[in-house]
Amino acid sequence: MMRIVRTTKGIGVPEPESTQEIIQWVKEAHDRERRLISPLTDDEIRLPSQLPGWTRAHLLAARLAFLHAALRQIDYARARRTTAFYRAGPDPRAADRAGRDSEVEANAGRPAEDLVTAVCDATLVIDRAWSHLGRAAWVSPARYRGRGTLLDVLFAGWREAEVHMVDYDLGRRPADWSPALCVHLIDYLSRRVPDGLRLDLSAPGGESWTLGHGEPVRVHGTLSDLAAWLGGRATDSRLECSAGELPLIGRAAAQAV
Repeated sequence: MMRIVRTTKGIGVPEPESTQEIIQWVKEAHDRERRLISPLTDDEIRLPSQLPGWTRAHLLAARLAFLHAALRQIDYARARRTTAFYRAGPDPRAADRAGRDSEVEANAGRPAEDLVTAVCDATLVIDRAWSHLGRAAWVSPARYRGRGTLLDVLFAGWREAEVHMVDYDLGRRPADWSPALCVHLIDYLSRRVPDGLRLDLSAPGGESWTLGHGEPVRVHGTLSDLAAWLGGRATDSRLECSAGELPLIGRAAAQAV
């Protein structure tokens, strides 16, 4: 079973051999994303994504907003400064949702070629930026859902790329996620377990988690299906649940991961 280590925000991540390995995971995700979205036409980006109320154009615009925001965190960290993740006001927590939403609305109406090219270009720029950071930079303060470090932003980039590739509804499924990503997602999404509920999760490979405190409910399924369910996404196969019906976890269809 893979070993889990904790970031400064207490988030469990699969232990990589080095930070360069994490960067490679992100780069490979971006490579897949570029191949997936590059053929999209104007008609195709206006079709619904798997996120309620969002077209693929909204999702592409959200990806662009995230990539620009993450790059801004790198730039500010190099200058030994911090700033709100998205561009909206001085409060890093209150600003983020409003800032993201305004960027999404500003870009969702762009032609497919412009929007897709902008997302693809942004992934290449941030891949280069991550690769150029030195060892000491990873503990630099950064803002992502509160206070954290650049390493937290890097892992957020991994989650965002991989999960939203499923949300595009272009054929990629949770079953395509790596075991390392699934393990990380399950631990990261554990915060969504409501008070008064204890989830005893298990997978066929022997992996198990106990999340939350309260009335115990056992859920068994593949790593990818457990991660998808916790993240508010459709599973590829049925999860076995001791309560019969699966409990509702956090936001039923979270746009952000």
